[in-house]
Amino acid sequence: MKLKWNWGTGIALFIIAFLLVNTAIIIFAFGQKVDLVTPNYYEKELKYQDEINAQQKTLQLSEEVKIETAGSVLSLQIPNSFAAKISEGTILLYRPDDSVKDVNVELKPDSTGLQIIQTNKLASGFWKVKINWKSDGVSYSDEKSVFIK
Repeated sequence: MKLKWNWGTGIALFIIAFLLVNTAIIIFAFGQKVDLVTPNYYEKELKYQDEINAQQKTLQLSEEVKIETAGSVLSLQIPNSFAAKISEGTILLYRPDDSVKDVNVELKPDSTGLQIIQTNKLASGFWKVKINWKSDGVSYSDEKSVFIK
């Protein structure tokens, strides 16, 4: 039996190929890992206005928070006026592409406002550093992006 090539055969083959490609794409898409920014995303969304207020307070400061990377060290410089007044604070090293690698560190700067974090155990690549602290009952928040080698 000889297959006759005409418009009907071409259209049928095109539709079959189209369906196979779509099926492959769907199977691939469902196999991808999807991480939320945080497991309790909706809970944090309700408190987001507090986060905005803390960021605005940080923008009003005379000095900004400085973050630098050098070798296997991440240095964080808090304004000197806050160094002794910080009652509580956290540093979140957030890896956007893999939430398993996120690291939380307690904010404990020295008397000059400097805190050193060792990065030799962190994966190299793009990280976001989110700093939250309270000073004299007022909340502050800042976020910077860094590249760790």
